[in-house]
Amino acid sequence: MNGRIAIRQGDRSDIAKLRWSHSVGQDVWVIASPLGNEVARIESGPQGTFLQQAGGAAEQAPDFPTLTERILGVALDPVQVADWLHGATPVQTGGWEIKVEDTQRTGEVDLARRITASRGETVVRFVVDDYRALGN
Repeated sequence: MNGRIAIRQGDRSDIAKLRWSHSVGQDVWVIASPLGNEVARIESGPQGTFLQQAGGAAEQAPDFPTLTERILGVALDPVQVADWLHGATPVQTGGWEIKVEDTQRTGEVDLARRITASRGETVVRFVVDDYRALGN
């Protein structure tokens, strides 16, 4: 998946490009500036969960949400976000209120194109620009 993520927490607001590969037990999020410069890479898999920031040393953490909180300011679980994208989640889950604002048909899959997830003062928006099922 290629897209964008916007996060608003109180007075703070951030926008980034997101390139994400997701499969069972493995995720890679490449987070880039709006101009496309890679800022960070978060990878999880059988070897653990790691963060590589541009120009910095690799860091390890117990889980993916710990690293998204460090980089983005909000803990996001890629399994939960994948459920949001595929519409396999209720309107409220894990304290998040989910709104799918637009969908698109991609092959045999209906996929959310725009999602807004809110919890308290935190609002996370995903926009999917390109989606390809693994193996295609």
